[in-house]
Amino acid sequence: MNKVLTITKNSNVSSLMMFTIYFVVNFLFLTKYGLRQSFVPLSILVVVFAAVHLLIFLLRKNPLLTEKVNVKWVYLLTGIFTIVYIAFCYILKDPYHVNIDRWQTINFSLEFWTHGKYIYDTKNFMGNLSSYLPGQLLLALPFYLLGNVGYLQVAAFLLFSYTILREFKSNFIRFTAIMMLGISLSYMYEAVCKSDFISSFIFCAAFILFWHSKFKSDYFQKPVLLGMCLGILCLTRSVAVIPLIIFLLKPFLAAGNNHKIKTAGAFVVTVAVLFLSVFLPAENLDYIIHYNPLILQGQSNKWVMVFFLLLSVFLSFYVKSIHDVFYFSAYIVFFSMCYFAMEEYLTFGYGFQHSLFATTYLAACLPFSIIGYCFSIDTWTDKLTDNNHNA
Repeated sequence: MNKVLTITKNSNVSSLMMFTIYFVVNFLFLTKYGLRQSFVPLSILVVVFAAVHLLIFLLRKNPLLTEKVNVKWVYLLTGIFTIVYIAFCYILKDPYHVNIDRWQTINFSLEFWTHGKYIYDTKNFMGNLSSYLPGQLLLALPFYLLGNVGYLQVAAFLLFSYTILREFKSNFIRFTAIMMLGISLSYMYEAVCKSDFISSFIFCAAFILFWHSKFKSDYFQKPVLLGMCLGILCLTRSVAVIPLIIFLLKPFLAAGNNHKIKTAGAFVVTVAVLFLSVFLPAENLDYIIHYNPLILQGQSNKWVMVFFLLLSVFLSFYVKSIHDVFYFSAYIVFFSMCYFAMEEYLTFGYGFQHSLFATTYLAACLPFSIIGYCFSIDTWTDKLTDNNHNA
């Protein structure tokens, strides 16, 4: 097992694997939605898409670019994409004519939540029930109050950019990471549709990097705050627990009993308060059992999810650095979502072009694959610098 993990942690192997995951997720979006338009032949789109991404991958080791890209380029790129994503919030003038219901679901879920109404028994205009966990509702609430839930994706993009600027010192790596998220077709789709799926995992990835850099010597210096943050993040998307397990399980087991109790207590209280906020308006307990987000949001067969959770627990003990957290998270989240897509096909017969095929779910791994890719470039650059100094 150690030999396998050593190979996957190799900077060259890791950069290839992380970039491949990123490429595959966005390529699926291109082929799925590229076939639905007639302006540009799909073959041309595929060639351009492949050429752009091949160029990005090959230029990762270009020393000239590493020197030329400065912080002004990074800020300019961030500003351009921010303006573009704000514009995306207003593209759909009449979304009822498009078979996309996420914007309406998050809107009425937040409206019901803030007015003390039960969320999970109301269907949207496409006949689907809401499955939002209260943690995600809490994160989306400020943008609902601003009048446009689409701003959540803009905020998530800015948070991702800030996190990258804070974590990496190389302006070339910063530029690459921000560009990869900015040109991601799956993220563009999320912004246009006023969806919020990928934002959950951006918040999770940003939290992991921030907490690691702030409390590197001891993750449990602020156990109550940590428990509260974990409670909110775990109640965004069910799959969000995977990277959090990989990141914190091993340090949690090594922490003192006092820190364990405080962290666990704050986590339980936060989860309880959030769940009470959505369950109290229900008519009775039986109603909650039949209509609740834990059932409606299930991404896969429960035994398969148990397998991926156990795999996360197993891999958490092989984490040697923050790099490993993102490598392992990208792999497990990607493969768990792949299984879910395969399960939908086998169970419901949803083909690749079906509107309900889980292409969006595959994008859950994007923040982890992009950051993991950047860590692999950073590792390679450090090794190259050390070799040049020793030469």
